[in-house]
Amino acid sequence: MSTARTGRDGRPLVTTPQAAYSLAMTPKQFRDWARRRHITPAGFQPNPIRGQALALWDLADITAAVQEAAKQPA
Repeated sequence: MSTARTGRDGRPLVTTPQAAYSLAMTPKQFRDWARRRHITPAGFQPNPIRGQALALWDLADITAAVQEAAKQPA
């Protein structure tokens, strides 16, 4: 995994709650949504409250998945 703090389009990487909020989802709904679309975290950062590291997501990957979903007929 990359440790860079910016995505491939230059925007900063976002945490799971931030990514979920941008799509009006809960963090669990976002992780399930990303898993179905084969989107993986672009990096990780240490959790300030011990435990599992926090995933960082690339907004370019999320944007591409949303645009692809919009192209598919309902």
